[in-house]
Amino acid sequence: MGGGSDHTRLDLDVIREMGTGLGKVKKAFDGLDKLGDQYEGDFGNTALADKFADFAENWEISREKLTGEIDTLAQIAKAAAKAYEDVDHQLAEAIRGAQDPKRKGN
Repeated sequence: MGGGSDHTRLDLDVIREMGTGLGKVKKAFDGLDKLGDQYEGDFGNTALADKFADFAENWEISREKLTGEIDTLAQIAKAAAKAYEDVDHQLAEAIRGAQDPKRKGN
């Protein structure tokens, strides 16, 4: 690999790590308990409890959407890193083949 490939390698590692990190965030979100279930008897005031229940329900819906989007981004990042790496290997093989005509048959 040439001098510029070190920068490419770093970028691929960053993309791959981003996919892994987003996967961890998704897993953490998936492991959260429902807010309403945790605090439902703690308010004492019915109106306040109802407002919190509304908030908890909206948070649950938003969290599910966000978790889905995070998962999609994680999968895209991982797939992008793999695709770039595959192209890099194919280009390296093509260059080696052009430099050594005996390798073209491999």
